[in-house]
Amino acid sequence: MSKPLDPRLVRLSAPTRRWIIIIAILTAAKSVATVVMGVLIGVTTAGAIEHGIEQTTLNTQALTALVLTVLIRGALAWAEARFAERAANEVVVDLRARTLTHLAHSDPRTVDQGRWRTLLGHGIEGLGPYLTGYLPALAATVIATPLMLAVVWYLDTGSMLIALVTLPLIPVFMWLVGTLTAGLTERRLADLSALSDQLLDLIAGLPTLRVFRRHRDMAREVDRLSHNHATSTLHVLKIAFLSSFVLEFLATLSVAIVAVTIGFRLLAGELSLVVGLTVLIIIPEVYAPIRQVGARFHDAQDGLAASGEILDLLSSTPADTPSRGEVGASTSIRVVFDQLTATGRDGDRPDRLSGVAEPGQLTVLWGPNGSGKTTALLAVLGIATEGVTGRAEALTPEGPVTGPALWEHCVYLPQRPVLDPTSIGDEAALSLGQRQLVAFNRALGRSPRLLLLDEPTAHLDAASARDLLVRVRGLCDAGATALIVSHDPLVADFADKIVEVDSRAAHPHA
Repeated sequence: MSKPLDPRLVRLSAPTRRWIIIIAILTAAKSVATVVMGVLIGVTTAGAIEHGIEQTTLNTQALTALVLTVLIRGALAWAEARFAERAANEVVVDLRARTLTHLAHSDPRTVDQGRWRTLLGHGIEGLGPYLTGYLPALAATVIATPLMLAVVWYLDTGSMLIALVTLPLIPVFMWLVGTLTAGLTERRLADLSALSDQLLDLIAGLPTLRVFRRHRDMAREVDRLSHNHATSTLHVLKIAFLSSFVLEFLATLSVAIVAVTIGFRLLAGELSLVVGLTVLIIIPEVYAPIRQVGARFHDAQDGLAASGEILDLLSSTPADTPSRGEVGASTSIRVVFDQLTATGRDGDRPDRLSGVAEPGQLTVLWGPNGSGKTTALLAVLGIATEGVTGRAEALTPEGPVTGPALWEHCVYLPQRPVLDPTSIGDEAALSLGQRQLVAFNRALGRSPRLLLLDEPTAHLDAASARDLLVRVRGLCDAGATALIVSHDPLVADFADKIVEVDSRAAHPHA
């Protein structure tokens, strides 16, 4: 069973810390208002029963105070709902941005893109119900339940003892349900991830499947995965409905026991009517927070499961690569590969790559797809580190430069650049080649000293590709170093040097 509140979420997420403070203050204020309401209702009702409705000024004053207390409690409930939605959005956005930043600085060979696509999409959205429902209920359990028990104890020790005996039944049952639900929820997320991956792969390969008339064969696999997801979802829902029923039954039975006991003691004259009514009004509030925790528990499981993996990632190795060295505005940067080898699932790619990219030159890493050219660029940036041996360094006359010190003066253009999220609405319709050009144009404003370009002409027409290479050549003439991954003959025509990834030999381009 997951912890009710993961300490790492509090430590890593500033919006979560702010929300916990706000919910604690609001819960304490609501609890006080509830106690005042209970006392006022008990006093007013008992006075009306014992002395008549029209009698005393005290009843009028109590009614006025009761109305004000109800309004205050309503305002506090409204504030809680409003702040809850805002806090949930802030936490989800914060964790998603921090995770994407971490993944962007991680070795892409080790990132399960399908799994993270599910976690950062549907999975992390489950934190909304957790933060808006489960966490406030948890805060009420910690703050309101002890306060209500103390008030009941002050008014009637016997009722408090009954509550102490019956109250632990609910958390014990919640623990049993949570132990069963955790595994089912993780299975549901795994089924959803598999279904998402299969659909994305099917969409990407649909043109090829249609050419060979095999597109209908995938329907059975999609049906199977859909059935698995539906089955795992139904299992979670069954447990949720059953546990909700049992929680309500236990809480209602516990309140009924207190009520019956108070009734007999009123008949025996052991309690006053004011105390009996006040305890009857307040005693349900002792169980209400724990009931809400149980009712909201299942809503929060998707978010807890997703956030667990996210927090594992954020709590592991730091996202930032250590910075070393300095690069001036006119400092030259050269890139050196010396026996660079990256071991992965498909073997060593690249395998003992050696070569040099000099300032003022356009150097091309030339080789077939899957030979490790992109990995070589990521090794220079310090992103690809797992299973990497040999050297891939950016050097200035003063020595090696790595991390942010290098990135500030470097342009890295991946095959699929991600544009600024704030303008994605205007750029969503751009083709992949157009997005590459937009990203390239934006990067040039930083006057880079090193350009690392991954297949920059693969999605461009001949005229656009030639224009891009002319601009790269202009930067090289100004002293920049350009290292381009490609197997495009046009790029080879512009190259000063070609480094063969397969043969591990560098030679001037004729």
